[in-house]
Amino acid sequence: MSRSLEITNRLSTLTPEQRALFEALRRQQQEAATARQPPPVRRVTGPGGAGDWPLSIDQERLWRLHRENPALVSWNVDAASHMRGVLHVPAFVAALREVVRRHAAFRASFPLVDGKPVQRVAERVEPGFSLIDVTALPAERREAEGRRALFDHTRSLFDLERGPLVRAALVRLAEQEHLSLLTIHHTATDWITFQVAMQELMALYHAALAGAPSPLPEPALHFPDFVLWEREQWSGEALSEYAGFWRRELAGFPLVLDLPGDRPRPPAQSQRGGMIPFRSGPGPAARLRALARREGVTVFMALLASIDALLFRITGREKLVVGSNSANRPRPELDTVVGLFLTQVPFAVDLAGDPTFREVLARVRKATLAAYTHQNMPFDRLVEALVPAPDPGRNPVVQVLLLVLNGQSHGGDGDLESEAVPLFDGNSRWDLMFGLYDLEDLGFSGPVEFNADILDRATVERWLRLFELILDRVTADPQVRLSELPSPAEVG
Repeated sequence: MSRSLEITNRLSTLTPEQRALFEALRRQQQEAATARQPPPVRRVTGPGGAGDWPLSIDQERLWRLHRENPALVSWNVDAASHMRGVLHVPAFVAALREVVRRHAAFRASFPLVDGKPVQRVAERVEPGFSLIDVTALPAERREAEGRRALFDHTRSLFDLERGPLVRAALVRLAEQEHLSLLTIHHTATDWITFQVAMQELMALYHAALAGAPSPLPEPALHFPDFVLWEREQWSGEALSEYAGFWRRELAGFPLVLDLPGDRPRPPAQSQRGGMIPFRSGPGPAARLRALARREGVTVFMALLASIDALLFRITGREKLVVGSNSANRPRPELDTVVGLFLTQVPFAVDLAGDPTFREVLARVRKATLAAYTHQNMPFDRLVEALVPAPDPGRNPVVQVLLLVLNGQSHGGDGDLESEAVPLFDGNSRWDLMFGLYDLEDLGFSGPVEFNADILDRATVERWLRLFELILDRVTADPQVRLSELPSPAEVG
């Protein structure tokens, strides 16, 4: 069977709603293909990327925020695991050193030169490493003490001017049981970078155990290569075109979403936060996935529509802006480059006219497909175009964030089995952030973080109970109107 005939046959089996989504996605791809295509990223740096380079646009934003409040630890990015099996500590440290050697972003610091920050990449950097042994404690106290030690490490500040920006800690609970923590400052990492680093760490660990050389090819590009490319791309005509799109897309939408707080917002953000674990249960999640398939939307779109419905019931606002993250790797050669690429994308949805939830799904689909066509604009440039004088007491443009993630990592690697350990460092960068894992057997599950300067835990718990009621109602009857959904007054 020819490829074109096979595709035609498959299309014939789609429902009208699935076909509509396919056509919308195809139009989006066609628009992207005819729009401005960025040129390839070329290697400009030397073999190791060493030298003084500019900061990326989003690195500049984080550097500014750090200078404004250097005591904040909310830009530390952590991944913790519970490891069972034989762990050879010297091989682990050797692998960590090799990961740092391989990538310019992990050997960077940000000193001032003539009053301005530069990204200084050193030839070699020794990552921070701590080994904490709690085996002398009674067995029933070890894990709690180990987690407390890791929590302390999550709150340890980085020196951006001197580095290093990468450190690891191991807590020995028993001869064949450890807790591990990898912490990287956000100026050097994002979620994809963390995945690349963890995969390389395990590959290099097994090579070190065997006394073998690195099995990994040297990186074809370093983060400063992207920075120089990005600086060239986001100037002149491209910047004007994208800024114009976002001005039109967000026209008429208030860029401040005031949640009904428990206390006045302070004049400056402390990023003091709280966290509540959320779990929808498998039933509502399965029904929402099924509804998404019938209506021709993705699970992310269906969850965004549900969050919008929740915010409408909480605030009464019809025009809502909720953000999410974009990988911001617009060229295939950037897929495995280590550094900070991640940026935010706002999704503006108009809920006027008391629509049914099915109509909300259609509006969300339209808004997200439009936003995706311009998702790679650095968030700092978007803010400059829309909010010339940001309020220091809140995040500009996006105050509520939704992340929909795949299942948390569990599994084994040779003699080691590892399980992700959730660690909350007591900070929140957003007024409200939903970090939901889409777990097939468990439903939607994950942390909901909130701004503890303005919200009490009890308030957010009530909102999450309301969210569960809304999920139940909209999946039972997608024709329900927003005005008919449960209200905050109905939640005790």
